[in-house]
Amino acid sequence: MSAPSSLEAFQEAIRGAAGRRAALRLRGGGSKDFYGGEPSGELLDTRGYAGIVAYEPTELVVTARCGTPLVELEEILAEENQFLPFEPPHFGPGATLGGCIAAGLSGPRRGASGAITFWARASSTGGRGCFRSAAR
Repeated sequence: MSAPSSLEAFQEAIRGAAGRRAALRLRGGGSKDFYGGEPSGELLDTRGYAGIVAYEPTELVVTARCGTPLVELEEILAEENQFLPFEPPHFGPGATLGGCIAAGLSGPRRGASGAITFWARASSTGGRGCFRSAAR
């Protein structure tokens, strides 16, 4: 399955798979394919749904889509002398924010700043996911 570039395209792909009763395997860069069980299901590539949606350095808030490469996110933050409050392992050049969240790997900094958490909020305009690091 090609990489959807909009929320509507993702919804259509998911509804189509549900209609066929097909399992989906969401995958960005594939840098964590080795982690856990053997990947299975129809591939739904998340890399097309990428980008920084909003970034407010003074508020320490960034909103990014699941297919956003971790390298890109970290570079944007570094321009403002900022960094993620956790250290997600990349395990390769294609690591994405979605894979970081899905794997739940927070890295060694989690002891000082907390582990990554994720929550989703449904709205009339479609579901939105957010992440944060639980500060101690």
